[in-house]
Amino acid sequence: MKTTLSLKEAWSNYYSRDFFRLWVIFLVTGIGSYFLFRAVIAPEQVDEILAQLGESFESQGLTFDSSARETMIALFVNNTRVTLLAFLLGMIPLFIPYVFVVINAAVIGLVAMLVGVAGESVIRVIVLGILPHGITEISAILLGAAMGLSLNRYIWKKLRGKETDVTFKALFVAGVKTFLVIAVPLLALSAIIEAYVTPLLLQ
Repeated sequence: MKTTLSLKEAWSNYYSRDFFRLWVIFLVTGIGSYFLFRAVIAPEQVDEILAQLGESFESQGLTFDSSARETMIALFVNNTRVTLLAFLLGMIPLFIPYVFVVINAAVIGLVAMLVGVAGESVIRVIVLGILPHGITEISAILLGAAMGLSLNRYIWKKLRGKETDVTFKALFVAGVKTFLVIAVPLLALSAIIEAYVTPLLLQ
């Protein structure tokens, strides 16, 4: 039984499969929720939804009059919190990391639907407004979820009395290191791009 894991071992043996599986779930959920919201949300409900989204963003420190620096910090803090929670809540044997992924994908699907209703080009907003920062941001969040699922799988094996090939401590420590060394830098880069570059691309 392994008592320590290198980042490479953790990725190849415990994170990579879940990471790519979560990407598929994210894409399918995002696209599916876009069409679902288009089908079930009436035009007169759009203003109310926009107001609710605005309140949600404000609660996270994101407002239209925020400076680029304030926006960058708020984005980094919020996304880092989400990624850390996706990892830590994996210790609860309820597959919560999947919930994080589905919710984030559904939100993007909702935003894309609202963009289309407003008469904007959904493709343009996705390519210029989401992809530049989204690839690294979403990858970091999905990595956090994959790390959480590794803990989740370990706990389920223990609950069912099965043997494990690694200790919980080794998985947890590897997750913390991966979070600090890989996820946090990715989220910092994403926040910089979203705060400083994305507004220029969308002008």
